[in-house]
Parts: sequence; structure tokens; C-alpha cells
Amino acid sequence: MAQQNPTWGQARVSAELSVKLGIYVSPCTVRAYWPPEPERRGHRRTSSQNWRTFVRNHAQSIVACDFLVVVTTRFRTLYVFLLMEVGTRRVVHCNVTAHPTAPWTLQQLREAIPQRSFLPFPDP
Repeated sequence: MAQQNPTWGQARVSAELSVKLGIYVSPCTVRAYWPPEPERRGHRRTSSQNWRTFVRNHAQSIVACDFLVVVTTRFRTLYVFLLMEVGTRRVVHCNVTAHPTAPWTLQQLREAIPQRSFLPFPDP
């Protein structure tokens, strides 16, 4: 079963045995009978590239965004919206608000990336 389904792990094989055949075994028991890993010379992968290769190939077109929490000297909480290009690590857009909402965040994305039409919502 493990050789016919190389992407399955021990937990999935254990679940398949219990559901389809009524054989209840733990994943630890399945691990005891698991075939050994082949040598890594011709490593068999299920996808065409790993994550690191994907990011390296597409870094110029990937942006990352995040909210940072900042506490002021008067103990007010402010939220900083930051948008950064992954390839150049350049800050594309930055703005601050005390009360972030979904429409506000969407507007920040529209201002930061005006040439993109990936935003599904219409302009307010």
C-alpha cells in the first residue's frame, strides 16, 4: 500500500486499514512495517519543484503583507500595515490605523498595487 501510494504517510495507511478493512492498528505499528527509504540519489518527488526553488523563481512578482502592532507612549494600540516585495525586500506600502477593518485593508492593497486586478471586490 505504501509503494502504490507514495504520498501517504503512516497515519493515512492506518486510517485506510481501519475504515476499509476493519483492521485497527496504530500509526506506530504501521511504521514498524514501513518500507525503508531509498537512497537519495534519484529522490522521487511528487511535485515539480520545492518551495525554495519556487520562491527563488518567482520572488520578483511576490509581495508579502503583514499587520504589526505598535504600542505608543500613551499606551494606545496602533496597527501598521506593511507590504513588501519579496525579491528586492523593498517596502512597497506602509500605513497606520487605530482600527483596521476589511475595507481599510482592501483600500491599502489597492493603493499599494494599482496596476494589479487581482482584488475581487469592487471599489467602494
